[in-house]
Amino acid sequence: MDTKILAIGAATQDVFLTGKALTARRDVRSHAYVEQFPLGAKLELDQVAFDTGGGATNAAVTFARQGLRSGFVGKIGHDPAGAEVLRVLHREGVATDHVAYDTKHSTGFSTLLLTPKGERTVLVYRGASDELRAGDFSIETLQADWFYITSLGGNLDLLGRLVKYAHKRGIKVALDPGQGELAQVKKLRGLLTHVEVLKANRQEMRQIFGGDEIKDIIGRAFGICPYIVLTDGAGGTYATDSDKIYHAGQYQKVKVVDRTGAGDAFGSGFVTALAKGWPLEDALTLASANATAVVQKVGAKAGILKTGRLRRMKIRTVSL
Repeated sequence: MDTKILAIGAATQDVFLTGKALTARRDVRSHAYVEQFPLGAKLELDQVAFDTGGGATNAAVTFARQGLRSGFVGKIGHDPAGAEVLRVLHREGVATDHVAYDTKHSTGFSTLLLTPKGERTVLVYRGASDELRAGDFSIETLQADWFYITSLGGNLDLLGRLVKYAHKRGIKVALDPGQGELAQVKKLRGLLTHVEVLKANRQEMRQIFGGDEIKDIIGRAFGICPYIVLTDGAGGTYATDSDKIYHAGQYQKVKVVDRTGAGDAFGSGFVTALAKGWPLEDALTLASANATAVVQKVGAKAGILKTGRLRRMKIRTVSL
């Protein structure tokens, strides 16, 4: 398979902390589960694990393990965290020709507090990842069959230039927008006519298109992009092509260890299948299987699937 995909966006160093002290408790006022720590306390941990993250590096590893030519475009600092990001990408066979370095900001860093049920609280320093600018690399030198664009820190100017360049060159674009992009929804919607795949969760799709119920949201989004992919947690996933709307449940019931990177695994799995020319049902199967594998391990990359035979999920078509 000679298809080339460039994953564009964030790169981070992640540290995962686990222990009984991190068990979530229900707040008596809000009834939400929270993690609370007495100020000045010293809490014992059971385990500390390190990994690299960021939506773009996670996606790039999926593409590489699935046999595609994969590259990462993003920004890191001149520091040990940045060196670890590059080491992992090189180990996975991901090209890093277009990585930029920030002289003022450190590589993005996340501290994740994991509960025994796999939920987490994330402390994020976005650092160099949010400083990626069009001047950091030459857009005109980017050659690929697909761009897979994740969070750009709200830089709609860069997103617009990437999307328009891709449209001009016949490069397909998959977009998994971050909160910075979603905060500028009017500008974001103006770019979607040149996007092949838009992937977001239910709340994010509501921000973009409006509506309340799933069918209402999908009805508003239908036809805007050739493929719309809406994830709804335990409610499964909805996907549209130019003709039908599909619904898929969970690939398999498993014990969730850590949900970090599940969304990245789903989106990149879906696009991998499309890049290989697979039908939408197989795209949903690979996406769901990849996400299911990721949540069974600590970290966003450890569980990412390599090529192999999968059991096709039960997928049904739905009507609006």
